[in-house]
Amino acid sequence: MIRHRSVLQAFVLAILLALPVSIAWAGGFMSPPLAINGPRLSPPVVPATSDDLLTLAPLTANALEADAFDGGRTQEAPGRGVRQTITGLGAGLTLYDTPHVCNNFNSNISWASHDGRTDIWTDWHSGWAPFALDADGYSAQNVVFARERIVGPGNRSNDGTPDQSDAQYSAKIAGSKPYAGGFGSPRIPVPAGYEDGQVMVSVKYLIWDHDQGAKLSGGDGIDYDWASMGVKPGADGPHAYYQNGYVRGEWAEMINTVDLEGAQDIMVLLQAQSPAYLNSNIFYDDVKIAFTNSDGAVKWLQDCTAEEAIR
Repeated sequence: MIRHRSVLQAFVLAILLALPVSIAWAGGFMSPPLAINGPRLSPPVVPATSDDLLTLAPLTANALEADAFDGGRTQEAPGRGVRQTITGLGAGLTLYDTPHVCNNFNSNISWASHDGRTDIWTDWHSGWAPFALDADGYSAQNVVFARERIVGPGNRSNDGTPDQSDAQYSAKIAGSKPYAGGFGSPRIPVPAGYEDGQVMVSVKYLIWDHDQGAKLSGGDGIDYDWASMGVKPGADGPHAYYQNGYVRGEWAEMINTVDLEGAQDIMVLLQAQSPAYLNSNIFYDDVKIAFTNSDGAVKWLQDCTAEEAIR
């Protein structure tokens, strides 16, 4: 498995179960990310607009790979950011259900916005807390962290009860100027007897195929934004191991398997990044976590939204 380095890789995240979150940094070539707490009302989180597509943040190898990955494929139809295709993971907007999911972001009461703790641009779900970079050409102020009611649930988005207590959601990170941000999981303990084994983490993601600039260039647009998932063996440790996702316009999956090397806990980072003035929207759903010990025994998490998740 090839793991790509992420711009946000060189830091240590410590996210407390009770928000507001706390973030520390172990040093590196980038500035530390910030914990993003709402409400952000002054100034409000209003996406910045620009008449050009000038890139302000560094164009990393990951951004160039993201732009090249689709091989010049354009939007399925003008303005259609989600392809109306059927794959093994979903059909258009709709993501299929799968077993062993430990966080599907569906619990209505687990979103901070449910009881008015934050604004609609700065949401978080049951300890999965937002953070963003605010330096090196990236802006944290205009990154949106939101509960998404359509992409993911798709045509099942209105199946909930009148109070939406059993509605379906996904998590969204978005921005229209250079941004790098993510949701950090709670500290997840490793089951006893699995510390010298491995952990496998997977997440479904969808990158909105904005195809920005295609009309100007005559090509497939400027697709520099991408998704990534980091796994930290040892939530307070200095290293996270990343898998990048470049599939655009349809649901895809990132899978990352990491040696635990004696770690007592892990942290998962769901990240999105865009180095340009693009209408970037990236959605996440259906986190799965499985621990494997040296004897080959496998333990799937039933719930990864709280510290006492392992049952």
